[in-house]
Amino acid sequence: MEDLYLQWPERVRNQLSSWGSISLDVRPRSIVFCGMGGSGVIGDYVYMLSYRIKGYPPVIVVKDYRLPGFVGAEDLVFIISYSGNTLETLACFHEALKRTKNIVIVASNGKLIEEAEEKNIPYILIPQNLLPRTALPDMLYAILGVLDSSKLSIVTLDEARKALDFLASVLDQIVEEAKVIAEHFYNRIPVITVSTSFYGLGIRAKNEFNENAKVPVKVEVVPEWAHNDIVGWEGDSKYPWSVLVIHSVDDNVSELLMEFAENYYKQIGLPVKTLILSGTNILEKLLYGSLILGLASVYLAKMYNVNPVETKSITQYKNMLHKISRELDRVG
Repeated sequence: MEDLYLQWPERVRNQLSSWGSISLDVRPRSIVFCGMGGSGVIGDYVYMLSYRIKGYPPVIVVKDYRLPGFVGAEDLVFIISYSGNTLETLACFHEALKRTKNIVIVASNGKLIEEAEEKNIPYILIPQNLLPRTALPDMLYAILGVLDSSKLSIVTLDEARKALDFLASVLDQIVEEAKVIAEHFYNRIPVITVSTSFYGLGIRAKNEFNENAKVPVKVEVVPEWAHNDIVGWEGDSKYPWSVLVIHSVDDNVSELLMEFAENYYKQIGLPVKTLILSGTNILEKLLYGSLILGLASVYLAKMYNVNPVETKSITQYKNMLHKISRELDRVG
């Protein structure tokens, strides 16, 4: 599984030839991203990338089987499911069909692609034989290309290329950093602390350690952390927590807040490791952090002697969901 992460730079570079293969003539009121798990995090990343662009349409992330009530003809909806068969996402898709013509599908196969071809809905095919969580850059770049060619750009083709070049140039550093983080979390409960601007990276990291290493993870987001979570540490905790503070070197205020959080954890006696996100822009920092944390979760799985690929409980959930699939499509 480690190889599926290490292939990121070269695998995605091969797809850049199809950058912007879909161009939309739409000026949406909002851009809605529907997806679950490793596919759902793509919406979080687009949200982070667009967060500071003045005048950009609001980005709404939906990790559910229902669309928000406001979604209508003026909105653009991306339906993302690596397998193409995620039932919650299919339910959102069927609901979106009733409300807007502005739909784009991103999948590797499955019912979503079948229905896209039947209904003449634009779609992007992602390479097969990957795990959804390892296909993050494939799905992200597919969507960034659509946005760029549709005059809704948050990342240009040149920036996308440079980000992959950067990632390839620091691959050895990424591997070493990932191993250190895995050691830091071994036999402890991970606490991942991030700034609001990179909250989606914290969620992504949690999901990676949940699925690959089979461990529970707590995510704390600064500055909101300082208005509630911080008080939770005042009691005597008997749990073996271990903290990772992710510094994005975003701006001076953000750094001061993250330094306060880091010092607070140390003050109360928790083991703390810092991860400084390298890169010249948000995309580079996101890819850098995502690859480190993904690899770290695989290395931690090896240390625990667990299979990072297998997700028995998710299979159990999906089996239940199939039994109520008809109900899902009736909800909207």
